[in-house]
Amino acid sequence: MTTIPITHDENHMRYSYFENGLEAYLTYERPRTGLRHITHTIVPGELGGRGLGKNLVTRVMNDIIAAGETVSSSCWFATALIEKTPEWAALRG
Repeated sequence: MTTIPITHDENHMRYSYFENGLEAYLTYERPRTGLRHITHTIVPGELGGRGLGKNLVTRVMNDIIAAGETVSSSCWFATALIEKTPEWAALRG
C-alpha cells in the first residue's frame, strides 16, 4: 500500500487527506480515556477506488496501537476493516 500524506487534527478528532480541493477524512470521538470511537470515514466519489478509506483507518489504528488504546466504531467501513484484521479486532473496547 502506498503511503499518502494524512494529517491528524487532534483538536477536531479528524484524520484528513487533501487533493485538488477535496478532502477524504475519518472522524472519531473519545468517550473515555484510552478509547477512540470511530464515527465516520468519508471519501468523495472523485477520490474513490484508490484505497484512501483503508489508508485512513490504518493510520488511526496505528496511532491507537502506539498509544496503547482501545477502539470502537459506529462507522460501517471502519468496523468491517477492524473485524477483518485480527490485531485490530483484539483492540475493541
